[in-house]
Amino acid sequence: MQDREPGLFRKWFWNTYDYLGTLIVINILWLLLALPLVTLPLAFAGLFRVTGRIAAYEETGIGDFFAHTRGDLRRSFLLCGMYAGVLILLAANVLFYVQLMEDRPWTGAILSGVMMWLIVFVCMTAAYALPLMLREQAPVRQIVRTSVYLVVDNPRHSFALLLAGSLVMVFSLASGIGLLFLGLGAIGVLFSTGLREVLKRYEQREAGVLEEARGWRDLLRPWGYS
Repeated sequence: MQDREPGLFRKWFWNTYDYLGTLIVINILWLLLALPLVTLPLAFAGLFRVTGRIAAYEETGIGDFFAHTRGDLRRSFLLCGMYAGVLILLAANVLFYVQLMEDRPWTGAILSGVMMWLIVFVCMTAAYALPLMLREQAPVRQIVRTSVYLVVDNPRHSFALLLAGSLVMVFSLASGIGLLFLGLGAIGVLFSTGLREVLKRYEQREAGVLEEARGWRDLLRPWGYS
């Protein structure tokens, strides 16, 4: 009888646990690069370079955070700029329609609700697009198209992924320490693992990487997997 494959969140936990030290350093590097907003795309490219390799069960380290190609940086800058522009535009529309509720309550409520759900949809596509830009050497248009397709075809998986990432961010912001040392790295591993899991549904070949089923007892003896 074949063992049941571990679920997304169990894989996410173990991927984060196995590279905890690396992710703490990566998290700090991300924050340092993100402080000047102009280098935010560099931070995302480095983060998802490392977490993508973690999710694929490939050896990685801090050096991969800086292992960019010109194409990687170009895609990262274009994607970050595009998503920032779209989200700012949608947020402005939400504010406009909320103010419209004073004169036209139903119209304002419906349109502001639509804009909010569009923001959720865009964020769900971003959860795939950001790790996908380092996984595939494809044009930005194709990356966005693929991300939209994955969300439309896997709405429950995509919403669960975004919800889990949002909860991690909320707890990280609330604690402060979590944001500084692990929060963003954990979210990067979550999105990269989530992308890998959903792409398996469209791949015909057998997975070539052994994914061991691990339990909570393995927390006490992690050297068995090092």
